Amino acid sequence: MKRRRFGSPDRPVPANRRTGGRTRTGTPRVLALLAALTGALLVPVTATSASAAGASHYVDCSATSNGSGSSASPWNSLTSVNGTTFTAGDSILFKAGTTCTGQLSPGGSGASGSDITIGAYGSGAKPVIDAAGATGAVIHLLNQQYWDIGGLELIDNASSPAYRSGVLAENSSGGVLHHIRVHDMYIHNIAGYGGGWYSTNAGVGVQTDHTTPVSTWDDVVVENNTFDHVDRIAVAVTPDADGQGTGLTTNTVIRGNTMTYDGADDILVVKNDGALIDGNKAGYGGATSTCPPSGQYCNGASAGIWMSGSNDTVVQNNEVYCHVNGADGTGFDVDWGNHDTTFQYNYSHQNLGGFLLVMPPFTIANEPTSTVPSDGTVVRYNISENDGSNSGCPASGTQTHGGGVLHFVGGVPNQSGSASAVPQFYNNTFSVRDGLSTPILYSRSGSSISGALSFQNNAVFNYGSGTYFTTTGSSTYSHNLFYGNHPSREPADTAKVTSDPEFRNPGNADTSSAYTGRNAYQVHASSPVIRAGAVISANGGLDAFGNTVSATAAPNIGAYNGTGGTLLGNGGFETGSSSSWTQASGSAASATAANSRTGDYALTTGASGSGVNQTLSGLSPSTTYLLTGWGKVATAGETLAIGAKGFGGTETYTTLAATAYAQAAVVFTTGASTTSATVYCWKNAGGTGAGYCDDLAVERLSSAGNAVTDPGFETGALTPWTQSTATASSVASSDARTGTYALRTGASASGAAQTVTGLAAGASYLLTGWVKSATAGEEVAVGVKGFGGTETYLRGSTTSYTQQPVFFTTGASTTSASVYCYKNSGSAAGYCDDFSVLKLS
Repeated sequence: MKRRRFGSPDRPVPANRRTGGRTRTGTPRVLALLAALTGALLVPVTATSASAAGASHYVDCSATSNGSGSSASPWNSLTSVNGTTFTAGDSILFKAGTTCTGQLSPGGSGASGSDITIGAYGSGAKPVIDAAGATGAVIHLLNQQYWDIGGLELIDNASSPAYRSGVLAENSSGGVLHHIRVHDMYIHNIAGYGGGWYSTNAGVGVQTDHTTPVSTWDDVVVENNTFDHVDRIAVAVTPDADGQGTGLTTNTVIRGNTMTYDGADDILVVKNDGALIDGNKAGYGGATSTCPPSGQYCNGASAGIWMSGSNDTVVQNNEVYCHVNGADGTGFDVDWGNHDTTFQYNYSHQNLGGFLLVMPPFTIANEPTSTVPSDGTVVRYNISENDGSNSGCPASGTQTHGGGVLHFVGGVPNQSGSASAVPQFYNNTFSVRDGLSTPILYSRSGSSISGALSFQNNAVFNYGSGTYFTTTGSSTYSHNLFYGNHPSREPADTAKVTSDPEFRNPGNADTSSAYTGRNAYQVHASSPVIRAGAVISANGGLDAFGNTVSATAAPNIGAYNGTGGTLLGNGGFETGSSSSWTQASGSAASATAANSRTGDYALTTGASGSGVNQTLSGLSPSTTYLLTGWGKVATAGETLAIGAKGFGGTETYTTLAATAYAQAAVVFTTGASTTSATVYCWKNAGGTGAGYCDDLAVERLSSAGNAVTDPGFETGALTPWTQSTATASSVASSDARTGTYALRTGASASGAAQTVTGLAAGASYLLTGWVKSATAGEEVAVGVKGFGGTETYLRGSTTSYTQQPVFFTTGASTTSASVYCYKNSGSAAGYCDDFSVLKLS
C-alpha cells in the first residue's frame, strides 16, 4: 500500500527564525472537509466583551465565584475567557496549582511585537486545562495571530479515540497569518486517532486549511515543551489534508522539545519553507495505528521526525530512539517532493525501521510536488546506533516492511536537472552490534535498485550480519571505514579503511540503559579514521561535536573530526612545517608535501641519524601513556624508530623497517615525580634513504593493567597458553626479547593462544606482541579472535623483533578474547614475546 505522506527539505538557518510583519486577518470559516474529519470542530465563541489594550486577565478555576478577571477578582471558568476578544499586549494568566475543565477558545489577535500571552501566575504546579475527553482542541485559535502560549499543562484523555489536539492554531483566512509560539508546556494523554490526520491529532498542531487563495503561516515556534502519550503526533505544521497545492508556511522552528510514547509520529512539517527542527528528544513512539471511521484519512505508518513537500529544511541535534512502528519505524524520514533537506548532528538508536527512511515520489491527487523526487538531500555528521531493531527498548514492534540503517522504500530518488540530484551521505557513523541482522543499505524493492547516491567518509562499524543493496546508477563510495563483518555486497571503495576505528565507548557502559550516548563515538588519538577522509565542498564546517571541519584539509572518517585528545602538537605535520617539534640532530628533518599517510604532509628525515623530538609537559606522575605513530623507510631493511624517553623510566621505542606505512605503539609510565616526556621519530644511523613519520599521538590510559597472564613466558612453561594446533610450540630459554624466555613456534601451522577474561563488553583494547622469524621473509602473526568481532592480526617477517599492535573492540555482550602467536608456513621457527592487552580509556 502506498504511503501518503507529506515531506519538506531543509537547510541550516539561524537559531531564532521568528519574523515579524503585519497582516490582515480574514473572516474565520470552518471547512466542510475538516468538519468531517473532526466530527465536532471547535470554533470561537462569539465575543461578549472586549479587553483593554495591554491588560492582564486572571483565571482561578478553584475560586467559588466568578469575578471580573482582575488579580483580586479572577474569572473562575473558561467561559469568561472564551467570551472575550483580546487585543495586542493582553495576557491571560491561569493560577498555578489549579485545574480548569473544558476547552479554551479566546478571541482576538495580537500585533507584531505585541503578542497576546497565555501563561500562569502564582507559585506551584503548572495550571491544568483538562478537556475531559471532548472532541477537538484543548486550546483552539482560528484565524488568529501573534499569540504566545506557555507554562500550562493540557490533557484530553478518553476511553476511545477521536480527533483531539492539545493546541490547534488554524488558518482558513486565505492569506498569511503570523507568529504562533507555544513553549514550556506539558501536554499529555491526548486521545486522538493514531492513524488519523496529523495536525488535528497533535500535541501542538499548526494547520492551513484548503482555501483559494491559499492560506499559510509565517513564524511558528514550538519550543521547550514536554509531550507524553499524544495520539497521533507531538508537533505537526501541515495543511489540513493531502493536495494542498503550492502554498508554503515559512520560518517554522521546532526545538528543545521532549516527546515520549507518541502514538505514531513525533514531528512533521508539510509544505514548509526553511523549517528548523533542532534539539528535540523523542522516544518510544509509533505504537498506535487506530484509524478514524471508514472513509476518513487513515495512515498507520509513522516515523519520528519527517517532512514532505518542503524546501530547505534543517533537522539537527535531535535524538530519536526506540520507535516501534512496524510499517516505517525509522527515526527520521525524507518523504516526497522535498528540496534541499539537511539532516545533521542527530543521534538515532534502536529504531525498528532504521535511522533514515527515504521515500520515492508517487501520485497524490491535486498535489503536484508528490510526483517530484526529493533532491538536494544531505545526510552528514549523524550517529546511528543499533537501528533496525528495538533490542534493549522497553517496548518493541514487528517489522512489516523490513528495516535497515538507511531504509529506502524504492529506488534512490534522483531529480533530473538538479544541482544536487544525488543524495549525499557523508561523515556519518553507523554502528550495528553483534547479534543483529540489520542491513546498512536496505530497500524494500530488493538487493539492486534504480538510481545512484554518494556515500563518503562514513564510519560503518558492522558486527552484525546485515549487508547492502547495489544501485543501477553510478553511485560513489569513497574513503569510508568498513569494520567488522564484510558481507559480499559491501561497496567497493579503493580508499576504504578496514581497521578498528577505536571508538571511545561503543558498547553499553551504562548497565541501566541499552545505548551508549553519542560521545561514545568519538575516537582515540591512535584511530585510523583521523585525517583519513576526503575533502567535501560545502561540508557545513562543524562535526557532530562542534569541532571544525576544514574546507581544504582532509577530515576524519565518521561523525567526529577531533584529534582524539592527543597531547602532541602538530602530530600529523599538517601545519606544513615541523612546528611543535625540534630537530633531534644536525641532519635535518622537515615536513614535506609528499609521502603522507593521511592529510597533505608527513615528516621526512635525513638518510642517517636524523629526526625530531617533542617534549610534553604537564603530565601526571606515575601514570601510563600510549604513544602511537606511523612510519616507513625509503630503503627496505633500514630502520626508523618511534619512541619515548625522559619520562622517569627506561627509554622505549619501536623500530620499523618496511617501505609501506606500519603502526608503532609505545606504552610508557612516568616516574613518581616526573611530569614530562620526550617523544621522537628517528631514522637510525647508517642508512642511505629517508625515513617518514606521520600521525603521531599521545594519550593517557586509564589503566596500565595487562590482561594477559604470563605475557613474557617467564614461568618457563607454556601454561596458561595452549597449543593452537597439533604442531608443537614451546617456551624456549633463548631468543627472548626481554627476560629469559620466549615462545618458539614450529616451522609451520604452529603457535599458542590464551583466552583473556574479565574484559569489558563494548570496549576498545590494544593488543601488542613482539615477533621475529628465524628465516627472513617468513611471517609470524600476532592476532585476536573470539571477541565479538572479526578476527584480526598483524604479521612480522624480520629476523629481529618487531612489535605488532592490534586494536580491537569487544562485542556488546563479550567479555573475553583469544590472543595468539602463530606461524602459518615456512621452514624454520618463529618467536613471540612480551604480549599485552591494555584497555584504552
